[in-house]
Amino acid sequence: MPLISIVTTVNQVIDWLQHHLQERTSWDGLTIIVISILALIASPLIKYAAWAGLAYGAWTLWKTEKPK
Repeated sequence: MPLISIVTTVNQVIDWLQHHLQERTSWDGLTIIVISILALIASPLIKYAAWAGLAYGAWTLWKTEKPK
């Protein structure tokens, strides 16, 4: 008996998802969620990239150009 209940619940969830994925607002919400997750994952990497950019900028400011 519990297996039938699980299958029924899964089918209801699938029907709900199929219905809501046809709406534009669902796509907007999904896009915002994905971008937010990517920002949370990438934020530590952005700090390292910023430090690397600062170091490279300081190095290029400090070094002199070689004459041609």
